[in-house]
Amino acid sequence: MIITDKFVFIHFPKTGGLSATDMLEKVHQKKSLRHYFTGPPLYENLLHPNIKKIYGASEYRPHGTYDQIPEEHRCKVIVSSIRNPFDRYVSTYEFRVWTKRNPAEMENILQAYPAFPDLTFEQYVKFANVFDISNRTYSSLLKLDIGLVTYTFIQFFFKDPGRVIENLNEDYLRSDAYKDDMACVTFLHSENLNGELCDFLRKLHYKEKDIAFILNAERKNVTEGRKEKRWKAYYSKELFDFVKFKERFILRLFPEYNESY
Repeated sequence: MIITDKFVFIHFPKTGGLSATDMLEKVHQKKSLRHYFTGPPLYENLLHPNIKKIYGASEYRPHGTYDQIPEEHRCKVIVSSIRNPFDRYVSTYEFRVWTKRNPAEMENILQAYPAFPDLTFEQYVKFANVFDISNRTYSSLLKLDIGLVTYTFIQFFFKDPGRVIENLNEDYLRSDAYKDDMACVTFLHSENLNGELCDFLRKLHYKEKDIAFILNAERKNVTEGRKEKRWKAYYSKELFDFVKFKERFILRLFPEYNESY
């Protein structure tokens, strides 16, 4: 999570957040050089306890949630990034952080997937929607069939995620009730992150000479397997429909990603 004078950036995993963090750090280094006598503008990259998971809760991570924003900064503009959920599953699969499990989980995982961590993409998606959700805080309260991206999104951007998860039902997903429960967040699209980040900073009156480099900045953390291969190549029609159902709430919030196979 990045705290600045004008905004708070929430680093939602696997949506280009590391690239955004790198670009924002360089922007504020440029700004700091011009404030030698008055002191540099506020720029903090905060690490937070990983309260989102049951196993790994003692870790400190850059992926802070809305309810971890210090109270004095919640009045600022909040910005984050979002990604096509179909593509996000592929990115997470290729990045393979999911293979590093707590020993307490392994007995149940190996019963379901004896070859773990050697999983096909389809196996991974179905694995993640059982074992990665069950490792999430409040998962014991969940009664509705939703996907991992939706679950994580609620954890990150809702004011009281535990209450929302406990009371989720289909009527809620189809209604506008979420607008009262969700924080006000400006979302930058991962596939156009550089341009949209530039536009966002311009609206906050950042100087063009400080942000112009962003348009041509290289992306960080791009796995080798993703450089040429498009996300659709990973999906069968059955798996696509599976994810489309699981992430129906995300696709409603971001209809630009509601594609056909």
